[in-house]
Amino acid sequence: MNSATKMRLDHAELLLASPDFTAVWPRCTCWLLRLAVEQALRQFWGSHRPEVASCSWRSQLLALRKFTDADTQHRVCDLWNTLSRAGHYHQYELAPTETELRRWLNEARLLTAQLEDQP
Repeated sequence: MNSATKMRLDHAELLLASPDFTAVWPRCTCWLLRLAVEQALRQFWGSHRPEVASCSWRSQLLALRKFTDADTQHRVCDLWNTLSRAGHYHQYELAPTETELRRWLNEARLLTAQLEDQP
């Protein structure tokens, strides 16, 4: 796993373990997780199709289906979209729970490793 990706995932885990886990930290954790997924995608495209890395994230996520199985592509898209929505503050929405964040952290670790292992 790329050191920048691992660092972001580790920092997200540290935030979750912090005793000062207040209303701000859940959203910060979301952004760290999303950045880790994006870094893994940059690395993936760099080794498979460097020209795709300059496209929008939406285009990169859609193109992923040509280079991975449908399940991986769907899970990466779903996680990226979920983290994008959860990272934004809205008065009428609660911050993500610790349980949700831990689930997303585990999914991010798994998916970034899968992207790295793609032939």
